[in-house]
Amino acid sequence: MVHRLFQPFFLLQLLCISFLFGCKPPNQEIITESKKVGTTIEQELPLEVTELDYDTTQWKEITERSGVVLDIRYATDNNFTKNQIYPCPRCFLRPMMADKILTLQQDINRKYGMRLKLFDCYRPRPAQQKLWNIVPDARYVTPPTNGSMHNRGLAVDITLVDKDGKELDMGTEFDFFGPEAYTTNTNLPVDVLKNRKVLTKLMEIHGMKGIRTEWWHFSLRTENAQLDDWEWECE
Repeated sequence: MVHRLFQPFFLLQLLCISFLFGCKPPNQEIITESKKVGTTIEQELPLEVTELDYDTTQWKEITERSGVVLDIRYATDNNFTKNQIYPCPRCFLRPMMADKILTLQQDINRKYGMRLKLFDCYRPRPAQQKLWNIVPDARYVTPPTNGSMHNRGLAVDITLVDKDGKELDMGTEFDFFGPEAYTTNTNLPVDVLKNRKVLTKLMEIHGMKGIRTEWWHFSLRTENAQLDDWEWECE
């Protein structure tokens, strides 16, 4: 009975002696290996020390370093206007919105091997005016006088891609104007309805809500931010 009581103290003495003689702690190799396993892709990339070209108290940029796929359509002519609206493809959101998107990306990648694909993020009001000039229909483009949640930096146009980078079938392309894109439309293939339901559920779990006419549009309605004209810089 006496030996059992003193056994932990004896082991502690041995451990202290090993440190005194410069021996490596018995679990150091295990800790080193665990750090290697836990290293993320972003951590392996070389760190770039650059000065950010935006106000970090107002905005947070989402880049593909986070694992998110960016396909900013309005920075190309591959959109419903057939015109380039943005000067270059960058994705900015208000910090609280950006954090939710980044958390969601981590969750779905870890649990399901999927990734988020973003078509649009913050949209300056001058760009909103350009869209309205082409499609002055409040079902699809918010009137500039009212302002969109995109103009507040609290909305994204988004979809899901699988582990091979293929978009899940949502029934229509992004920015398809018609009832086929409505979230209330149930006259669609079973797989499409399932994929839309998964996307909606994931977004709602993280506090973002969709709208009736666009399966891809979600916003953070619990927060408020001013309508903004700020336009990001391009290289």
